[in-house]
Amino acid sequence: YKLRAKDSSHVEIIQFGTYNPEWGGVALESILEAMTSGEILIPQIEVLPTAVVANPDTPPELEIRFDMEPKVPNFEDPTMPLPINWALRFLQNQLFHHFQYPARFCPGPFHSTILRKAEFRSPQHREQYFEKCQQAIGKWREQGPQPLNTGGCDVDGTPLENAPEHCSGIWLFTDRNNISHFFKPNFLPPYDTPEKRKIILDVLKEEWDQDKLQWKPIGSE
Repeated sequence: YKLRAKDSSHVEIIQFGTYNPEWGGVALESILEAMTSGEILIPQIEVLPTAVVANPDTPPELEIRFDMEPKVPNFEDPTMPLPINWALRFLQNQLFHHFQYPARFCPGPFHSTILRKAEFRSPQHREQYFEKCQQAIGKWREQGPQPLNTGGCDVDGTPLENAPEHCSGIWLFTDRNNISHFFKPNFLPPYDTPEKRKIILDVLKEEWDQDKLQWKPIGSE
């Protein structure tokens, strides 16, 4: 069954829940001020799908995962390559530190849902499906991480005026049909200088534990 709507996909980094602080959210004006002031460092986001998985729901949702690989960066040797999909964790950590409010949430690992209530005709069909998914992931890996907004598009899909060279930023939306704001990168490549590596690795040293609602060292259980 296909919804009568345009295909779309998104990877959530943080949920604000509501723009009403009295209901546990964050005022839109506060979000826009933080995102446009330069206080939140927005890198050129280049991502790579790492897996297709069935989540724990019954029936499950099928998700394209964008995990950070390796899960723990090499903090001992800053000349080593940054992990795949590091920009997502880099952004989320900053946002979770900056915005502290009751409704703060992110729905599990970084992912894009491609199907809900998935059911297979047999275990064999399920196995064959995920084998094909793994083949597709392998082809993506051959290409390496890719930017998300290569054409420099605005919230309505029209080209940005004077689009910058690096325009793979992040979006603010209420639902997939209502995208309200685009925030272009302000923390630009290259990311191999000592100064930028220090900034990035300092931010990546921890992650938010959604169950315990507290910070923990990156990679710890």
